[in-house]
Amino acid sequence: MFQNVLIAEDQNTINKGVERTLNELSIPNIVTTQYCDDALLKIRSAINSDIPFDLLITDLSFKADHRERQLTSGEELIKAVKTIQPNLKIIVFSVEHRIGKIKNLIDTHNVDAYVEKGREESNDLKKAIRAVLEGNRYCSYNVEQLLRNVDDISQTDQYDELLLQLLAKGLKREQIANYFQEKDFPARSLSSIEKRINKLKVLFDAHTSEQLVAIAIDRGLI
Repeated sequence: MFQNVLIAEDQNTINKGVERTLNELSIPNIVTTQYCDDALLKIRSAINSDIPFDLLITDLSFKADHRERQLTSGEELIKAVKTIQPNLKIIVFSVEHRIGKIKNLIDTHNVDAYVEKGREESNDLKKAIRAVLEGNRYCSYNVEQLLRNVDDISQTDQYDELLLQLLAKGLKREQIANYFQEKDFPARSLSSIEKRINKLKVLFDAHTSEQLVAIAIDRGLI
């Protein structure tokens, strides 16, 4: 079992709940903090003391208060941690459900587990800890189901994502076609733009451009 665990969570009640779950697993050394900056300092200090943490459990969202901060989110903390302790095991514990963001944390930042906050969070967290300890990646059931249904994301290219961004800004199809023509992008005619939009509607099962934009935002594409 992990011996030295750091919890980064700004809500005190949740912090205590996670700590209680770790105690049930008989983890001997548990350190908690409510700030990402403090978490990074504790990780660096533990490395310097030659007793590094072997697991970080972190939320993604940290509310601002009176204190000035350098790191304002769990994602920023993860990036910083990876530069000083690349092999540290990391479990994200969050309510964030945008699958594009979650997929980025897994694919780009190589987090080891993603646990969704909710009714089963304690049992879910225990499963994640055991899985990560055995060298496996773990995601909560709902997150796992979403990840299995994001093949459509890989089917969008950079121009599709730009098109979605322009639609989100309220541009009409004719305006988007003009923009693509000005930038000399491929498939820049009005008919090509309409075909791209229709393709994206099919991929995301959207009936209108507004619904398409809403789905793209929810999935973290824009």
